Amino acid sequence: MRIGLYGILGVYNFGCEAIVRGACQLIQRLYPEAQIVYFTYSYDYDKKALQDLNLEIRPIELKATFLDKVQHKIKVKLNSERCGFYFDYDSVIGSVDMIFSIGGDIYTIPKYLRAQNTYPYYNSLVEFCDRAIDAGKDVVVYGASVGPFGNYKKAIDYYKKNLSRYKMIICREEESVNYLNSLGLRNTCFFPDPAFQVKILDRTPLQPKYIGINLSPLSLKEIYGKHSEETYVNYAKMLDSVFESTHKDILLIPHVISADEMDNDESFLHKLEALTKPETQQHIHFADWRGGFLGLKPQLKECYLVISARMHCAVNAIDENIPVIFLSYSQKSVGMCKYVYGSEKWLIDLKEAPNLIVPKMLEMLKNRDEVIDCLQDRNREINRYYEDHITNLEKLLSSDCV
Repeated sequence: MRIGLYGILGVYNFGCEAIVRGACQLIQRLYPEAQIVYFTYSYDYDKKALQDLNLEIRPIELKATFLDKVQHKIKVKLNSERCGFYFDYDSVIGSVDMIFSIGGDIYTIPKYLRAQNTYPYYNSLVEFCDRAIDAGKDVVVYGASVGPFGNYKKAIDYYKKNLSRYKMIICREEESVNYLNSLGLRNTCFFPDPAFQVKILDRTPLQPKYIGINLSPLSLKEIYGKHSEETYVNYAKMLDSVFESTHKDILLIPHVISADEMDNDESFLHKLEALTKPETQQHIHFADWRGGFLGLKPQLKECYLVISARMHCAVNAIDENIPVIFLSYSQKSVGMCKYVYGSEKWLIDLKEAPNLIVPKMLEMLKNRDEVIDCLQDRNREINRYYEDHITNLEKLLSSDCV
């Protein structure tokens, strides 16, 4: 049996790396004899980053004329359900027996779009999975946050119709399960985020010396639609206020290193650093991202706490029992915060972060030992849940009716 992993652009997004690694672990437990095939748009980088895994890595080669791109954009604007692809999707689908659709926050509508009465809702991953099902392949969503789709009926109907055809939608937090159930979908279940199973051997705690901070251009685009100079200044001032209120060094943590400037944490964080006060700049350090998701773990363990917009940066720290404040820009952060902490106490809307971060951070520092105890208990529960429920998941996936 050949099982394909499809849905992400590449593991230069370290959250996507964690999903691939976690998905491989799960599939190897559920289907020990299966050959895992990972399809990527970033073949050279991914082949090196994932060389320790036993999987076949296949490049997706994009081929499109200028006319193809124009026609595709027009179809997307018109919310056509079949817009086509810039690659030979038939050969991808035909080379495997089953598809695991991976990618944490793809089945959703950005907040700034949902605020409108009508909005674009076409999703290329949905089309790909729809074509795979038409070809007789089972499709399983794994490690995702799904929804919300807003109040636009056409958008809701589009996702309901397509997602109802999937073999199983395995959500990483109960918020998504409840949301899908409210839409009448029952082919859903909960299972912990794949990143919780991606660990390093050395679990020894380290002496903290930083306030860790992750901010990303993508998260700000999701809530503002576009960046402005005022946006940069506001978040740079936030870095100033973090240092001035704690007098602790700041570790800026890139978690996505993309060729696209609008999705590259490192270049974005350097822009913010340049806008901070000279005294703050003397106390700013950058995490070494070259080891990817796993390589960041020892550096996260040097943080008193981590303030994170990227959800998988937050999970990476939480798995090492490092207290985290979630900066929310989408449903996934809300759901994950409630899953980890049992409430939204340690969650701040990203838009409000420049005004609210200091009191929330000082409160967490004051209660740090208590929060660490909470995380240690929660991580034990998550690991226990994984082991206790993997058999149930196997039964669900082997069933003809879900």
